[in-house]
Amino acid sequence: MAQETQNHTLSVSGWAAYDSSGEIKPYTFKRRENGVNDVTIEVLYCGICHTDLHYAKNEWGITMYPVVPGHEITGVVIKVGCNAGKFKIGDRVGVGCLAASCLKCEFCADSQENYCDQMQFTYNGIFWDGSITYGGYSNVIVADYR
Repeated sequence: MAQETQNHTLSVSGWAAYDSSGEIKPYTFKRRENGVNDVTIEVLYCGICHTDLHYAKNEWGITMYPVVPGHEITGVVIKVGCNAGKFKIGDRVGVGCLAASCLKCEFCADSQENYCDQMQFTYNGIFWDGSITYGGYSNVIVADYR
């Protein structure tokens, strides 16, 4: 079972693979609460990518089950952190494969966050607080606005 921290109190419904069969089934889990730099998004659509299939079936040998895939996410903002003033409730937004990065290193400064040593994947990653990240095959996702 995934490690949860104290601020993981937002109950979310999603779809997860529980083993390498790749079959996805309903899964209820906790997400972190909206932070000062976050937006909470009601997921409207989430594409399926072959990467999702690789993770669901553990074809790369690195899947942490249960895994909630999905990194091609679109939805509507339902909550905005105090530092995320660029967004407002009702905005239509998208989330890709990176959930966050340090925003301070040379790569982040050059808009190449995918090379950041501290980048955080949208799913099947370990977030800075030690929790496992879950993707967009769910009804809600919390993401750093940057």
